[in-house]
Amino acid sequence: MVKSKMSFTLISAIIVFTLVLAGCGNNKNNDQAKESSAAPSASTSSEASAPASAPASESASPDNAIDTSEEVKLVGYLLGDAPAGMKAVVDELNKKLKADINATIEFRYIGWGDLTSKYPLVLAAGEDVDFIYSANWAFYNQEASKGAFREITQDDLQKFMPKHFAATSDVAWKEAAISGKIFMIPTSTPDQKVPVTLIRGDLRKKYGVPEITKFKDIEPYLEAIKQNEKGMIPINADSQYDFAKSFYNYEWETGRATLDTVLITNGWSGVHTEWDDPSGKVYSQFDPYILDSMKASAKVIKSWYDKGYINKNAISNKVRSKDAFEQGKSGVAYGNTNDIQGTLAKAAENGWEVEIIANLSSKGTYPQDPYLNNGVSIAAGSKNPERAMMAMDLIMEDPSYNNLVYFGIEGVNYVVKDGKIALPDGVTAESNTYPPDAAGFWFTNKSQHLPLASWNEQYIAHKQSLKNILVPYVYNAFAMDTSKIKSELATMGTAGTQYQLPIQGGIVKDVDAAYATLEEKVKKAGLDAILAEANAQTQAYLSSK
Repeated sequence: MVKSKMSFTLISAIIVFTLVLAGCGNNKNNDQAKESSAAPSASTSSEASAPASAPASESASPDNAIDTSEEVKLVGYLLGDAPAGMKAVVDELNKKLKADINATIEFRYIGWGDLTSKYPLVLAAGEDVDFIYSANWAFYNQEASKGAFREITQDDLQKFMPKHFAATSDVAWKEAAISGKIFMIPTSTPDQKVPVTLIRGDLRKKYGVPEITKFKDIEPYLEAIKQNEKGMIPINADSQYDFAKSFYNYEWETGRATLDTVLITNGWSGVHTEWDDPSGKVYSQFDPYILDSMKASAKVIKSWYDKGYINKNAISNKVRSKDAFEQGKSGVAYGNTNDIQGTLAKAAENGWEVEIIANLSSKGTYPQDPYLNNGVSIAAGSKNPERAMMAMDLIMEDPSYNNLVYFGIEGVNYVVKDGKIALPDGVTAESNTYPPDAAGFWFTNKSQHLPLASWNEQYIAHKQSLKNILVPYVYNAFAMDTSKIKSELATMGTAGTQYQLPIQGGIVKDVDAAYATLEEKVKKAGLDAILAEANAQTQAYLSSK
């Protein structure tokens, strides 16, 4: 019965992926978008360090007054799920926006489990959308190259987003450039964060498991949870965020710490670069240097799956391990430095001791986030792009707006005590309807945020350790031009969904045989062409620096 259900859910995942490709290929809305915003082709370099100014006939002078006499309603998309207190916060936000720029916003969410299927379709289907969260890992290059986003010019920024323009480094605009044009408003403050694994320190001690500082040493803890905590799954993973986390956490630490050189959102190119390598050498995944290491890691994850450490419905589950951890249903939570803050606070209220394991390379490093890791794009079909930019300027850079969307309503969701963000009397982390960092406004200016009163010594030590962990990645500002290899990448993505994900999730019968099948499929899909193009473009990029 389990085998039948697993086969069904895997097939379902493949069908969803195929539908996304079909939806992207039949995009009538893109024809309309191209009339107002010519579709770029991705580029390996940018001539300008900031957005180029639009011709005078196409862009109003910054000296001209902005007409906000007509009230407008904006529609924006964020990722994740809306907190319970979202409506109250949006009501307060809209009061401020109505007074300042005569606009209001309706926020809609794309859940993590629906990200692959829904994000492209929101833009392709001609839905009413003015702005949408975008990032290098969340469809920026793909959708910009299809003409789904409006170009952002320097004149736009100076007139409609003066606060953000003043706060943002030229490096951010250089990173965002695609063929010399900007289609994203990147954050002014790149995140200082690394992936982390949380475990229950109180349970580790209870069952006599030695201290764990490396992910590779976590198995005795998983076994202890499996044997002793009957209502808890050691790793209760979801299908979107968590599914391959165990594999990559283990592989980075014990084998090759690589990133996908082409970086296709929710896709896979089969081409890798080690982030600790300043030379930026590009490898095929099937180079023995990479493949042998991945096989070893995959065999460990398969053993965990076979032993019952990983939930059997992971490929279809939509509840993140972090949420299951908070509910006492998972012994592990996967997240990052920023998004675990609420989890730690809830655990403390429950009397749990939580321990943080940073997921790093064997050298103890992780690549510094680029500015593109969080941002907003204006939809090419937006009827009110100027007002959308004005709203983003306030939300991203005005402290009163920033605190509201990030922490909630002062006096209801937070108070300021002794220079720190604290909970009001009578409010707990569990009952707080708008936890910090939970609503998807990850692109705001985080340098304005006060520390949280709930930060314990371990979390503070973790934050302080980042200065010795984060390293520059040679391809942070590299944008791959995929125009010559689109069909190969699409086929690779299908092969990855069908043949690679099961390996990473530990659900295949034979790891060696599964990798052999995968290699056969990707060779036919055009891996050699992708590798050749990646080598050519990365070398050109490195030569231009």
